[in-house]
Amino acid sequence: MLIIGTFEHSLELEQALAVLEHSGVPRKQIMVIPMDTAPKPPVHFVNKIRDLYSKAAEIGMACATASSIIGTSVGFILTWGPIFWGMFAALIGFAFGAGLYLLFNWGTYRHLPKKLPEITVIVQCPENLSVLVMETMWQYRVITVGQTPEPTSH
Repeated sequence: MLIIGTFEHSLELEQALAVLEHSGVPRKQIMVIPMDTAPKPPVHFVNKIRDLYSKAAEIGMACATASSIIGTSVGFILTWGPIFWGMFAALIGFAFGAGLYLLFNWGTYRHLPKKLPEITVIVQCPENLSVLVMETMWQYRVITVGQTPEPTSH
């Protein structure tokens, strides 16, 4: 018999596998397969959090440029001169622009905890052990269980 069970990735899965081995099912008769939750792109350059910071830097640079022009212009009449006031205004403008962007957009980029993929366990056992294997799986919080007679080769 082939018995197929689907588990969440948890400690119960490990316990069920240990109980199955101690119940007389050889390790080579148990196959454990982690399932993919989503297709993975071959190359993933930018994740969401890096995208958030790069956009914040772009907005900060734009604000720094605008405020440095204003700071330089005002610096001609102030005591420390246009270079100092232009650089000071650029730093303040960058911090203000990037800070506001991060403040308003931080909630859209929060990461929810990702659910671990499910694990499929396939057990090949004789018919007299099938009930024991299925009861063990149900005891350790299996999500679904199925059984099929072992395919015969012609």
